[in-house]
Amino acid sequence: MPVIKSIKDVVVGQAMRLAGSPRVAKFASDPRLMNVAMKALSLGGTLKSGMDRAGSVAAGVLGLATQQEVANLRATIQQLEDTVSTLEAKTAAARTQAAP
Repeated sequence: MPVIKSIKDVVVGQAMRLAGSPRVAKFASDPRLMNVAMKALSLGGTLKSGMDRAGSVAAGVLGLATQQEVANLRATIQQLEDTVSTLEAKTAAARTQAAP
């Protein structure tokens, strides 16, 4: 994705140039601005968790499995397959020892 990388480079360059400005540095040191900036940064995570909860509720209402439920199911299936393999190996070993 060279286009995104070049856009990112331009934005980072502009941000670095602005950060070096004394007016911007004075403005950025205001605690009220920093508080608002921190809230804005945490807003993305809050929105994502809210959307995840809404998706889980909708999936439950519609009788669909969520990504987390599918992941848990896959882990359980893998654990059961491992257990079956271990038991089959033990059974085969016991049969080999019991055979004369």
